[in-house]
Amino acid sequence: MVDQDSSNPSPQQQVPPVERPVQAPVAASAPSYSTPEPQPRRSRAWLWWTLGIVVAVALIVMSCTLPFVFLAGDTSGFNMNIGDAVAVIHVDGIIAGTGSSLDGYITPEYMDDLLSQAEEDDSVRAIVLRVDSPGGTVAASEEIATFVKECSKPVVVSVGDVGASGAYMISSQADEIWALPGSAVGSIGVISTIPNASELLDKIGVDFQVITAGKYKDAGSPYRPLTEQERAIIQGEVDEAYDQFIDIVAEGRSMERSKVASLATGLTWSGERAKELGLVDEIGTYRDALDAAADAGGIDGDYDIVTYEDEFDEIFGSLIGIQGSLQRISEALDGASALDGRATVPR
Repeated sequence: MVDQDSSNPSPQQQVPPVERPVQAPVAASAPSYSTPEPQPRRSRAWLWWTLGIVVAVALIVMSCTLPFVFLAGDTSGFNMNIGDAVAVIHVDGIIAGTGSSLDGYITPEYMDDLLSQAEEDDSVRAIVLRVDSPGGTVAASEEIATFVKECSKPVVVSVGDVGASGAYMISSQADEIWALPGSAVGSIGVISTIPNASELLDKIGVDFQVITAGKYKDAGSPYRPLTEQERAIIQGEVDEAYDQFIDIVAEGRSMERSKVASLATGLTWSGERAKELGLVDEIGTYRDALDAAADAGGIDGDYDIVTYEDEFDEIFGSLIGIQGSLQRISEALDGASALDGRATVPR
């Protein structure tokens, strides 16, 4: 057995750690922050001023427009026109027996009212119909055409995008028709569309029990096909309306009936082509039509433009936007008619 040298430490003995000099901690310098200055609280006075102005404008608009709602039955008393003028009436939308101009319908009552206003206004020397309509029902178109024909003052039509079918029937009764080169004009013809949903109803198992008194009371019903006799009757009605259309245009345009009949194919023509065919008198802008109306009315120099609109539609349409309402107030203060727009055209 060999004795281990006592100088060698035993495995159980721990070697003491070597102590290293410890440096005293150095305090880090605190970062410098600039303390933000308190921001002044924004005043909300501007908000209250804005709300006050809006409320004040609304009250002014209501006080200026609501009285005319109750007085709209007779507008002649409010007309303050003082110079020679050309009246403008917009014929925009579908021609029908009932409806509102706000919904895009032109009715005989609407046109009769506006044409009567223009006729009764002593300052109005001529009338411009600004037409932009694809047409509508036969009876309503015929009635409005009669009103235009009976006007005692010169009537000039200015066609915008389209003056077709019933809208052209109305236009044909004016003294002059102006159109743009690209306007769609014509479509002299009549159409009657009758849906037939009988096969669809059979597929889904729906059966209508129709009880009538009168042999043809349900002629044109969408629940069954037309009989040959019913088809012949309806075709006769369409042909009759077609002949009336041709007669109205031939008389209004001072054209031979045979000439109009040859053009009555249901097609529309461009303004340029319509002029070549005799359906339009002149090619020109809305402004050109206004000048032509002024000349026809015997106005030599400057003239005013008076735009007639339905009283209730104009009033409530103006209430939709503050800008439109303020414009009406400005026109009234400038001496404009209370129920129409007016602008002077220098010549």
